[in-house]
Amino acid sequence: MKKQFKASCPMDCTDLCRFLVTVDSQKVVKLEGDPGHPVTKGFICKKGRALLSRMYHPERLIHPLIKKLTKKGNKFIKISYDEVFEIIEKQLLSIKKEYGTKAILNYTSDGYGGIKNRIQNIFFNCFGGVTQPEGSLCWGAGIAAQQYDFGSPKGHFPDDVLNAQTIFIWGRNPKYTSIHLYKLLKQAQKKGSDVIVIDPIETATARAFDKYVRINPSTDAALALAMANIIIENNLHDIGFIEKNVIGFKRFKAYASSFTLKKSEQITGIDKKSIKTMALQYAKAKRASIYIGFGMQRYHNGGNTIRCIDALGAITGKIGKKGCGVNYAAKSISPYLNDLYKKSRIHALNKRCFTVGNLGKFLKTVQDPPVKAIFVAGANPLTQGPDIKHTRKNFAAVKFKVVFDHFMTDTAQQADIVLPAASVFEQDDLFSTSMYSPVLNYSQKSVDPPEDVIPEFEFYLKLAQKLGMKNLGFKTSKEYLEKSIEPLLQKLGKESVLLDDHITEEYLRIKQNDIPWKDRVFDTPSGKIELYSEKALQDGLSPLPAFIAPSRADEMYPLRLLTCHTIDSMHSQGFAFNNNKPVVYLNRKTAQKFNLQDKSLVYVKGINSKIEAYLYIDEAICDNTAFIYQGFWHKSGAVNFLTQSITSDMGKQAAYYDSFVTLEKTD
Repeated sequence: MKKQFKASCPMDCTDLCRFLVTVDSQKVVKLEGDPGHPVTKGFICKKGRALLSRMYHPERLIHPLIKKLTKKGNKFIKISYDEVFEIIEKQLLSIKKEYGTKAILNYTSDGYGGIKNRIQNIFFNCFGGVTQPEGSLCWGAGIAAQQYDFGSPKGHFPDDVLNAQTIFIWGRNPKYTSIHLYKLLKQAQKKGSDVIVIDPIETATARAFDKYVRINPSTDAALALAMANIIIENNLHDIGFIEKNVIGFKRFKAYASSFTLKKSEQITGIDKKSIKTMALQYAKAKRASIYIGFGMQRYHNGGNTIRCIDALGAITGKIGKKGCGVNYAAKSISPYLNDLYKKSRIHALNKRCFTVGNLGKFLKTVQDPPVKAIFVAGANPLTQGPDIKHTRKNFAAVKFKVVFDHFMTDTAQQADIVLPAASVFEQDDLFSTSMYSPVLNYSQKSVDPPEDVIPEFEFYLKLAQKLGMKNLGFKTSKEYLEKSIEPLLQKLGKESVLLDDHITEEYLRIKQNDIPWKDRVFDTPSGKIELYSEKALQDGLSPLPAFIAPSRADEMYPLRLLTCHTIDSMHSQGFAFNNNKPVVYLNRKTAQKFNLQDKSLVYVKGINSKIEAYLYIDEAICDNTAFIYQGFWHKSGAVNFLTQSITSDMGKQAAYYDSFVTLEKTD
């Protein structure tokens, strides 16, 4: 007999789809979009549809494995969970006794986005505190920027874009990365809204709208400051809004005044007329909205760039109003789901942190104590982190490593014990995203996991029990979920009741956040928008949004490398069974400098390593730039063999796009 369940997409995606899952004889036989969902409205992307093939793929890991040295070299063989618990318990206690808990490194990310994902962090906090990453491989500089400016990063409810007359899509490619936003933009266009795409690359999104403006990479702050200067010179700034709601306008005005049209044209590559036209159009529109992409802040100057764009909304009063806003992230409900993790931190007395983009450097140099064990879940850092040549070497040198995953990833290959991860359809969970959708997804368990798979959450509950740990704050999965959702239900004025009886059919969100800052009360120290931020100054940064000159190429490595997201995969997940070599895209003018032919096999060479790739001529790419989609595994040619460990100006963000390469013939 067929049954239907509701489950969430588990991927680290902006849109957070919800599925209708049809099950027949304990097997998922159909996956559809949930038509009642207020954001995704029944439409799911190809990445979501591929979850079923991944779940039932013959190469999915369904047994615990341990690495053993055989006559033919290292080989993974099956091991029982009883043996796994015994080995891990022994290792943890031994390391704790000899070196202290900081010798254990806990590495988690959002490869699986449910709140059960936090169990590993909670466990190691309660174990006494360990070494763990801080910062971001994704969006940290932009988050820090909007925290300085507004106090927290909040986005408008997705449908509000339909209220905008003018919409700037700035460094964002929603046709590939946020399909529901893209559909709304097309609706807005049909209604008469003007959609302007600003990007170094003529992306699929740029080609879908009438106005595309190409900008030199890493120069967006200069454009924003020049636009601000034009707006102020033409008395189009909102003086009343500024006087009531903005700190530091006079200082910002003085700084922006030096960004003339001529200066900005020289920096950005955008002609003066276009800069002026965009500035006037934005300021004169009653309702104008800006949507910023994450790639724009993956430079060393990324955080300040976001602050400069935030300033456009502030000086024109386009904050807290329908059809307006500077939309970068949407931290609405997620802060209310983190209570148990926050409480666990009181037990983390020996915590030590490192910048996530510097994992390889950290492992090589850290002492007192050195890292003796690594636990990885929801992540594939040996593919997705920068400078993976050195990171892989230093990761492999660590004595004991445990990795949870669905497949034998590049990171799992280096582990001593690999534990199979449960699918989203094999467990109950709660999902939220801080990127775009503000809606909570309750995800029902649809089928049982394979016989020899213990979900990560249950694994750590059992491990804690074996170690005699009684300080997690919960004893069961159900208790954890119910305690986690309590703060959100209290915020919404709802009673705490059993999950199945309460939110299976609901789409919870904080509706007063649909138009952020509508009350003009900001989360900054002053309660206002802070163009001049004392907090930034205290953190050693410019208190004002500032233009920081881009990194420059040199003669040996003359091409800036951009490594953006493909439409086919969420980071490396969709490349598990892709054995093709990557493609490096250059425009014809740039390719001619290397005397290389279209479709030829080339070496793409970075400072530390090189990979093979096929060269494709594509006029969508800007001059002196090499473009490769990220996510390919080592077997194909992982692009992060070419990137360096560089950190942004704020938020400890990995500045992937400040890496440079050259091209060479393969013969």
